[in-house]
Amino acid sequence: MNHQIKSLLSALLASSFLVACGGGGGDSSPQSLSSTPTSVTPPPTTPSGPAPAPTGPTTPPPTVTKPFTNLETREEAARFLTQASFGGTDAEIDALVGTDAADWIANEMSKPATLMLPEMQSRYATREDTDGNHSRLIWQTMLTADDQLRQRMMFALSQIFVISTDDFFDQGYSSAYYTDILTHQAFGQYRDILDEVTYSPAMARYLTYYRNLKGDERTGRMPDENYAREILQLFSIGLVELEMDGTPKTGSPETYDNDDVIGLARVFTGLSGEGPSFSYRDQVEDWRNRPLKVFDDIHSPLEKSFLGTTIPENTSGTDSIKTALDTIADHPNVAPFMSRQLIQRFTASSPSPAYVRRVATVFETGQFTAPNGRIFGDGERGNLEAVIAAILLDESVHDDVQDNTEGKVREPVLKFIQYTRAFEVSNIDVWEEFRLNDTRNPNDRLGQHPLRSPSVFNFYRPGYLSPGSESGAAGLTAPELQIVNEGSALGFVNFLTHFIIRPADEPDRFPGFQPNFATEIALAEDVEALVEHLNVKLTAGQLSDAAKADIVDVVSTLLVDADGDDADEERRKRVQTAILMIAASGAYAVQN
Repeated sequence: MNHQIKSLLSALLASSFLVACGGGGGDSSPQSLSSTPTSVTPPPTTPSGPAPAPTGPTTPPPTVTKPFTNLETREEAARFLTQASFGGTDAEIDALVGTDAADWIANEMSKPATLMLPEMQSRYATREDTDGNHSRLIWQTMLTADDQLRQRMMFALSQIFVISTDDFFDQGYSSAYYTDILTHQAFGQYRDILDEVTYSPAMARYLTYYRNLKGDERTGRMPDENYAREILQLFSIGLVELEMDGTPKTGSPETYDNDDVIGLARVFTGLSGEGPSFSYRDQVEDWRNRPLKVFDDIHSPLEKSFLGTTIPENTSGTDSIKTALDTIADHPNVAPFMSRQLIQRFTASSPSPAYVRRVATVFETGQFTAPNGRIFGDGERGNLEAVIAAILLDESVHDDVQDNTEGKVREPVLKFIQYTRAFEVSNIDVWEEFRLNDTRNPNDRLGQHPLRSPSVFNFYRPGYLSPGSESGAAGLTAPELQIVNEGSALGFVNFLTHFIIRPADEPDRFPGFQPNFATEIALAEDVEALVEHLNVKLTAGQLSDAAKADIVDVVSTLLVDADGDDADEERRKRVQTAILMIAASGAYAVQN
């Protein structure tokens, strides 16, 4: 890579960081978390003078209103696929033009779920063989599975109902079983997720209520409070009471106190692996990938009071857990608390209160009617099919107005998967690609790895405000900026370079992850056409004119000898350079 390319990459990386933080200057300075400036259409002019007299009775033409979710251009189609999936190929973008986004969502929801436990069991005879391999299988699935919306939802839910497989050894079956809960329930009921997560061995081990003993007044032993605290703070209602639009109620009253935690901790006692007794040695062989069992002789018989509910003493463990989860799921905070976080994972890092209210209302009703009349959801409160449809088909997502609450900073995992899918990368075998074993290092990896966060609080907090940035000063949350800075932006480019700049004629050194650049190579001698094509494919048309001009200038310095034997390789270098420069740009860092 020559000095000119390196210099421009440095400039583009700086630009990427400024755009993501809401900074920068000049005509490319963002108006919001999107990198597309606000456009204002002037009102139509009216001719002066009296209107001409009608010449006779007329019948006005019928008014035809198209749903605003119609995707009429390649830019709109590419933009929607970035929001709703892991990104699209040229063929997938083209196929979406002229269709309604609601129909695409319905088709995605009808696809069979790609589950991980059966794949783990077919690959590995025993759980002892699975150490670290579920983590690889998550990558393999997200990079290749056809049910993209479901897998995006699984990934989003995994950042709310957090476990970290980094804490587990030889637990691939257990982790896969947990992931399949989120995958299977991606378009199901929130209450069902709460139930299955609570009874999952992976969550019980991660938040330390597996084999949680009832209290003992004689010794002073108290039940473990870890899950009782986190199910309230992180998985359901949060710390303060919320309006339906996600804003704190006046005075920010707390949702619970320590007495609530103490009462709720008694609920989650007596849970152990399936077997004839509570004893570890009596658990069946496959208990790690089956729901936990409640043993009433170990469950706390005491009265349990929390969130205004009291469970009488001597209530069975199963009934206590059901009452507790019903009480939590019915709390009025759940709808805005969950809706806002899901919006953040798909479309907007700092969604407007009005957007949150619309989605939270759908959460409450359990049903959403798309602009084209298609109905999502079964009418039961907490239906996630309806919620995700409401998020992706919201009016603010599809209009031409760019408010400062619109747009999302794209996390590194999503950017990498989009590149891989956009160029139809073949021979994907995560087990053969050591760089995907652990991608948490921000210096030369992604600063992030699916289901391997450092704590139950995920890689970033939903309420994070980036210090020293215009977005932070404006009170705009940008969770993803908690792991994005100048250093990690360079690390991302270094990581992606390995997958972009790889020769196609060295199968022994690079047997897998081969991108298909055929379309781009065919455009390589018309650099402006190449850059515009990539602009739509990778950023949904968000590159500024200045950025496109800079990329054209640099790529044009890479000469192509049309008559030489190396012409195809020279064209390929042009394509690789253009892709790498776009990947380092602010437009690639943000989706509008």
